[in-house]
Amino acid sequence: MPLKQNHLTLHILTIIILYLLQGFVQGFTASIQLYLAFYKASWQEQGIFSWTFYPFSLKILWAPILDSIYHYRFGRYLTWLIPIQITIGIIFIILSFYLESLLINRQIVTLTIIFFFIYFLIASQDVVVDGLSVLLFANLNPQWASTCQTIGQVIGYFLSSTVLIIFESSNFTNEYIRKPLSLPERSSGLFSLQEFTFFGGAQFIIVNIIILVIFFPKKSLNKTTNVNIQKIIYKKLDLSETYSSILKLFRKKCMCEYAVILLTFDIGFAATNYMTILSLLEYGITRDTIALLNIPPVAIHIVVPLFMSQIQRHLQWFGYGYIFRLISAVVLAIYIYFIPDIVQRSYFYPVLIILFCMNQAAVYIMVVSRVGFSARISEPQIAGTYMTLLATISNLGQSFMSTLVLYIASWLPASHVYSIEVAGCVLLVGNTAIKIQGAFRNHHARSRLKNEALRDMFEKLLKASDTLSLSVIKLLQKPGLPLEEKELLKLTNQDDIQVEANYRESCKRIFCLQLIE
Repeated sequence: MPLKQNHLTLHILTIIILYLLQGFVQGFTASIQLYLAFYKASWQEQGIFSWTFYPFSLKILWAPILDSIYHYRFGRYLTWLIPIQITIGIIFIILSFYLESLLINRQIVTLTIIFFFIYFLIASQDVVVDGLSVLLFANLNPQWASTCQTIGQVIGYFLSSTVLIIFESSNFTNEYIRKPLSLPERSSGLFSLQEFTFFGGAQFIIVNIIILVIFFPKKSLNKTTNVNIQKIIYKKLDLSETYSSILKLFRKKCMCEYAVILLTFDIGFAATNYMTILSLLEYGITRDTIALLNIPPVAIHIVVPLFMSQIQRHLQWFGYGYIFRLISAVVLAIYIYFIPDIVQRSYFYPVLIILFCMNQAAVYIMVVSRVGFSARISEPQIAGTYMTLLATISNLGQSFMSTLVLYIASWLPASHVYSIEVAGCVLLVGNTAIKIQGAFRNHHARSRLKNEALRDMFEKLLKASDTLSLSVIKLLQKPGLPLEEKELLKLTNQDDIQVEANYRESCKRIFCLQLIE
């Protein structure tokens, strides 16, 4: 028993550290967007840099290769994990000497190419670590795989975004660290961006050395006490068959419908997701202040997944999160619209933090429930590829929306671009809500579960989306804005007609039950 407990502890630490490195890259890339905004990058330039995030949306193209081709001596996962992380470490170390210059000169295309390749590597590592976590916890507690992923990514993202922005800032460190300690003020923070980037590359290489020293001699990653699992793990996958299994999934009508939902559910929140922080910078909120605002939601990122670890009705929780997130997005947009009038008030930052926490709670409710449902319907024979496929579709929709809203922002009035885009996204949310509703209703009708309340809730959501969006537009009715309320009312009525048609059509389909069967 102590030996088993020691193995569990070692495996947990290993997976958390690997996911921490992944979160580190994701948070660092997000921080680059803040630095670009600080150096006056336009919305269009931010849109170009958003192409960096697309490898996570395309990893299904090479995920079967990572599962099928490997060296037996190193095992399926060490074969890819070691070279990937060493490459990332070397890139970060070299990049540390040039990054500040690239940012100051706004070399957007160069930065996009560099971070696109880094994201390609980290997306590949994500596939490898997902499979490794399933292997390590197969005989212990499979639930630890998702728990370690959440904890590791949240910590890594926090270190490379919040910690970087706060302690790299000379204003923050002079005011809250050096001044209380009676230290002389300096023109730099506790560390520079170059030093932090170099440290990021060094940690990848150090972790690789530790993994090689600890695991490779013992071959801990290549052993399991379960003979049946051993056979499955070391069965050489045929690459063509793996790709063929992916194509067969899309021959199912229900899978195509589910793919449409995964691609489009993010429409209603796209502007909130990708423009909120950048809009705060436009209003004069400093980078280090924004980093401090991101600290309280970290607790939400950890507590919500733990709270939802035992849920059974994933789609029901997805619906709750959808409505909650839509409402919080509109409320946040209205609050940010009034920033010039309330930024000096004592309640401004406390209320903003509460709104951030509400929005992030809704985000993680949807994420956990969506991933849980995907795991439930995945076929065991290709579970890893199946999960990667569904995650890829979702990531593709989110990446496309991020690029789209940032490009559109450059064509809108600068003073109200954020509020206009949020209102536009809410106006487009009706069809997506109906598809989710149809999926939920058809699933539970066959299961003899009561769904009248949820059905009414989604119907109210459609009406609420129109009401909320028009309320935002009324707030924006000022001379010079290229929006007319009559046209919006006309558009809303047309959308209502289409929504009713989509509702009747979707209610005729048996959706999620087909996926599960």
